[in-house]
Amino acid sequence: MRNKLVSCIFVSVLATLFASVVVDAGDRRDLNRDDGSYDVKAERILEGIVAGKRHIMEGFMYFPLKTADTIVEVQLGPKEYVERTTFRLKPGDMVIVVGIPVVLNKRGVVLVRAISGMNGTLYLRDDRGVRYKTAIRSEEIR
Repeated sequence: MRNKLVSCIFVSVLATLFASVVVDAGDRRDLNRDDGSYDVKAERILEGIVAGKRHIMEGFMYFPLKTADTIVEVQLGPKEYVERTTFRLKPGDMVIVVGIPVVLNKRGVVLVRAISGMNGTLYLRDDRGVRYKTAIRSEEIR
């Protein structure tokens, strides 16, 4: 009788652990979405003003974009990747961003495919959403 009770408790604990792993695996909004899951069908065009300096978080370069209704964090890409370009942003610059809104680490951000400003256009992904090996400027596309 005692062995049966211990076995039942053991099976119940295993079932609970398995269920919690399955439920947790189902919620994938907080994963780094730069795993090839950029969905060009979800793209949005955002116009606004650079609301602050670029900053680095977990190896990725971001900047705040002030649109007509809100301020959003925009992820340009890996720090080294973006720094290899001559494309520069400064607070107050007017820009147009083509990207997709996602949730990363419980924060809403926009992953950029292309960004246009006074000093040209920077393309970070191709028209299928695949990140270029090196970000390219509009004048490099010929």
